[in-house]
Amino acid sequence: MNFRLACVLASALLVTACAPATGFGTIIAASPSASVPTPTTSAAPVPRDVPTETHTGKGEGQFAVTWPADQLGFFTFDCPKCSSNVIISTDGGEFGLVNAIGRYQGTTWLNTEPDRPTTKVTVLANASWTATIADYRSLPVAAPGATASGNGDAVFRIPDGVQAVAFTAKTRGNVALWVHSEKVRDLLVNAIGDQSATVPVVGPAFLRVDGYEAKWTITPS
Repeated sequence: MNFRLACVLASALLVTACAPATGFGTIIAASPSASVPTPTTSAAPVPRDVPTETHTGKGEGQFAVTWPADQLGFFTFDCPKCSSNVIISTDGGEFGLVNAIGRYQGTTWLNTEPDRPTTKVTVLANASWTATIADYRSLPVAAPGATASGNGDAVFRIPDGVQAVAFTAKTRGNVALWVHSEKVRDLLVNAIGDQSATVPVVGPAFLRVDGYEAKWTITPS
């Protein structure tokens, strides 16, 4: 995605002004990263229960991952006192997991490409952080007819019976919406600025909101 890659390149040149100074990816409530990633039809393996793994550190660091290569992992990074670039990269198929500036908390996924699983994660940060990899059970469920709202990077479970998702976003930066299921992985939205769209999402699936500075809503139907 253009905006994310631009930030990664800028951070390598010690330029820290390519995004606003805050980013906080906490889900608020639910009611009753210069090329666009290529959509693919890679199928996700059937999810199974996997014990959560947690890693902690301060500043720059690297850690080994023991997550099963054939399983999607949901990666949550929390750095509440970060004040500079927050960049997370891996040796897996996704490479870049997080690219933000300032305090950050958000969730993304890894191991979407089973032939290129993540074995190492590299962290660039300037404060204490916690990184967690968990299975599908850790995700909030977006129920049909209910609106979930939040800000920043997040992943939801979309249950069986859902056919579409209404998505809105308020942001001056990049925002993207991905779907990943046993049948398909696709990029549904990839744009800069405010967005409002209804996109096809067939459950069961995982839905990822990608945009650390965005405020957003999703409503499955």
